[in-house]
Amino acid sequence: MKFDRAALREVVAIHDDQGVLSFYVTADPREEAAARPAWRIRFGNRLAELRKEVTADGDRSRRMAVLKRLEGLETELGLLLNPNESGLGRVLFAPVSSDKAWIFSFQLPVADQIVLESTAYVRPLVNTVETAPPAGIALVSRDGLRMIDYRYGLAEEVGRTSFEAGTEERRQTRGAASSEPAQQIVTPRDKFERRAEENLARLLRATGPGITEQAASRGWTAVVLIGDVQLTEIVAAELTGDVIQIDAVVDALPPAKIAEYAEPQLLAARTRFATALAGRARDAALSGGRGAVGLADTLNALNESRVAQLLLAESREWSGSRTADGRLCPPDQIPQGEPAQTHVREPRMGERMIERALDIDAEVIVLDQQASEVLADLDGVAAILRW
Repeated sequence: MKFDRAALREVVAIHDDQGVLSFYVTADPREEAAARPAWRIRFGNRLAELRKEVTADGDRSRRMAVLKRLEGLETELGLLLNPNESGLGRVLFAPVSSDKAWIFSFQLPVADQIVLESTAYVRPLVNTVETAPPAGIALVSRDGLRMIDYRYGLAEEVGRTSFEAGTEERRQTRGAASSEPAQQIVTPRDKFERRAEENLARLLRATGPGITEQAASRGWTAVVLIGDVQLTEIVAAELTGDVIQIDAVVDALPPAKIAEYAEPQLLAARTRFATALAGRARDAALSGGRGAVGLADTLNALNESRVAQLLLAESREWSGSRTADGRLCPPDQIPQGEPAQTHVREPRMGERMIERALDIDAEVIVLDQQASEVLADLDGVAAILRW
């Protein structure tokens, strides 16, 4: 199943009173030499632990339903554990009371675990995909432009533009130059070469609108231009947003290797973006603007549907409670007039914040360790507000 924002919203909406099974496993290729790879053994152990916990459940109806659902997932679990299937990280969501299942795979590792809760456990999924959000990579050369879409660890070539006219003119230039004595061809050669360079620059500038359109339609958070810096500078001048230039020639490499080559710069771009956003939220909150920091204020903004972008520290966890009408509350804080007995304890408040954010069509931004430092003394959570 293809993963995108719509798929994430669909998964977040999964709810089952009997439970939703969330499976995460990383098919580590370094362990494939063994007859039974270690990652499959670890998964089997976790599955056995889950069965043991379910068997001890005093609710017979729920116990029987979960065990029956696990038996019915033989095909899906087989795909999840098949070493020949593509994808390093594999994720499966299966509500107990339904035959429907969602399976995703990524060229990124996931945190191995199995969880049974009333909703799909999505935070590890969000953390994983946020390490490699959609980005565009353009290989720029004198012969043309090669476009690659890179998202969630997968790289795919999505288009090529050939500069045949410019190539042909340079070919004609070289032919004309070689047929005359050197003294007489200096000026004509300069003219031909200048015309060829001007034509190439025109062709490069003309790629700008196409790249911009691709970036908008594919949701790219950054565009990486790889090639001779004299060429990438021309293209970069036609683009807006986060544009990264890499002075290198890697045209012959396959998409996956090119993405691997650009990954350090993309990770740095993600950190820059998240750090700036966290700083913006903090400064806005402290000046009374459209920002919220800290768990209490951020939860309040989520409850009021004012959040445009939710910022969560990758390694931080929060707890709290939820009222009967669904409001999220920080620990030891109960709204005035709300009976304490109606509160539901929420040990995974990060999960609930993600659900609420997506429900109100807000964007979720996961802050890596460096970006999280901006909010280190502010509970590791903040938001950019709509108003």
